[in-house]
Amino acid sequence: MTSGPIVIKYGGSLLEEPGHRTAFLKDVAALFKNQDVILVHGGGKEISRQMEKAGLKPTFVNGRRCTDDATMVVVKKALARLNNEIVSELGKLGVPAFGRSGQEDHLMEAEAVQELGRVGIPKKVNTEALAEVLKKKTMPVFYSVAEDADHQPLNVNADDFALTVAVACRADRLVFLTDTGGILDGGGELIPSISPVEVEALASKQVITGGMLVKVKACVDALRQGVGSVDIVKGIRYLLHQQEKPEGTIFVNGI
Repeated sequence: MTSGPIVIKYGGSLLEEPGHRTAFLKDVAALFKNQDVILVHGGGKEISRQMEKAGLKPTFVNGRRCTDDATMVVVKKALARLNNEIVSELGKLGVPAFGRSGQEDHLMEAEAVQELGRVGIPKKVNTEALAEVLKKKTMPVFYSVAEDADHQPLNVNADDFALTVAVACRADRLVFLTDTGGILDGGGELIPSISPVEVEALASKQVITGGMLVKVKACVDALRQGVGSVDIVKGIRYLLHQQEKPEGTIFVNGI
């Protein structure tokens, strides 16, 4: 057992593929036998589908979903349904998992981004509530809804949610699962391992730009706040078999 849990953020198109989800959750179940695991998920495509069914048109600003009160109701229902599915699948694999949002026990407070409605940026975690969750020796499966200072729901980016939880519990690892893998160098080759200093060098050369630069800087920030390592990968099989190399990039402290 390592010093802290592994926080895994799962979502995007991978969440939509039943075959991939089944294989991924089997790996999660195997990992949980020897390691505390916290799973965080989003569900943007499902939210958009449910919005359209409700006669609501999805609107995005800089990649964030504008969320009025009616949309917030749909967001909570869609994510809660996905959460129940994941918890149920883990249960069938023998994992004592339980689902929850950041609202329960006032776990995560976020600050609203006014121009986006009920969208929030994580502000703080109730560390006592999180400690109680981790004491249970079960697997928490979080969906990315937090609350404002008045305890009203806010729609939070799942990457931000996972990062905030990982920092709060000083996670051993923070793993972002993506269908594209990690960071590419100037020649288009995958970078297997990278340090904060190397990130700055690639950013200054504009090798890392745009949305990936935002994600990468968040990964570096997590390292600086005590997370052991941060990975952007396609799968977690490498965590089960140490001799395997990850399909992605691992962020480590050092030069």
